[in-house]
Parts: sequence; C-alpha cells; structure tokens
Amino acid sequence: MAYKVTLRDVAAADFDVLDGNVQRQAIKQLNKLKQSPGLGIALGHKMGIDPRGYRALHFYKDQYRIVYKVLEDQKEVEVWGIAKREAGAVYKMASKRVEQEQ
Repeated sequence: MAYKVTLRDVAAADFDVLDGNVQRQAIKQLNKLKQSPGLGIALGHKMGIDPRGYRALHFYKDQYRIVYKVLEDQKEVEVWGIAKREAGAVYKMASKRVEQEQ
C-alpha cells in the first residue's frame, strides 16, 4: 500500500525556495517515499539535538536532506524540512519546528 506524503507548511516553503533542478530531484525522492518510507536514514541524538523517530533522505549529490517522520497508523510520511546539509542545519531546523508544534 502506498503512503501519502505530506509537506508541513514550513517544508513546502523550503521546497518553494529550491532551485528548479533541486526541486525536480526532491520530487523524485518524495515519490520514492510513497512506496518505501523507510528509505531514509534513521536519525539519532547528535549535534546537541535529539531527532529520534525521524529519518533523513539524502539527495542531489548528497548535498540536500529531506527530514521526515513516518506515521504508520495513517500510512503517511510527514515532511518537516528540505534543505542543504550545511553543518547539520537542516536537522536543527526540523527539530526546532517540531518543538514549536508541540
């Protein structure tokens, strides 16, 4: 069964500012998550943040990350951030967004 991929408003805003080539690659990766939500790497405690329960899918020459959470009960992939890797900034950004939602 295919999963539904949902971009949080903040992740949709991330997507909107990406270059066209990067957007096309992101779309390909998001489509892959519909069939294989476990495709990304499980995140653990690092860089002073604790994003356990979230995953990161690397794309576009390994320079960008899609940070997401799999909601098994709803068969949904919830995307919290799409950004360049740059010293873990995408992980910190996604973690902060999750905290603000709670």
